Amino acid sequence: MDIIPIIIGAAALIVGIILGKLIFAKNTQQKIQEAEIQAQKIISDGQLRAETFKKEKELEAKEKFVQLRADHERDVLQRTQKISEGESRIKQKEQSLNAKEGNLEKQLKENETIKENLNRQIEVVNIKRTEL
Repeated sequence: MDIIPIIIGAAALIVGIILGKLIFAKNTQQKIQEAEIQAQKIISDGQLRAETFKKEKELEAKEKFVQLRADHERDVLQRTQKISEGESRIKQKEQSLNAKEGNLEKQLKENETIKENLNRQIEVVNIKRTEL
């Protein structure tokens, strides 16, 4: 009779070990699954953050590009205005010089006409002197 409790104890020990291993394996498997789920969540969050960061940087780059383009266009416009103002001043000076040139030519013609009249008058006076 002493063997039956030993056999029962040994059987209980074996069953306990087997159940312990099964429970440990199940707990380990569950922890592995939880760790994998958490790892996937961390990866997913990281990808989401990376995508958000990427979009922010792209937006910043676009804003910087728009700002630089606006600055460039403003500079080009200012240069164009300065050139236009310079051209306008040159045209005004050219018109003024053309007007002065026209006045000088007119004055020269008037002077030439006066000179011719004076020469004729001198000739007439000389003729009259010789007649006297």
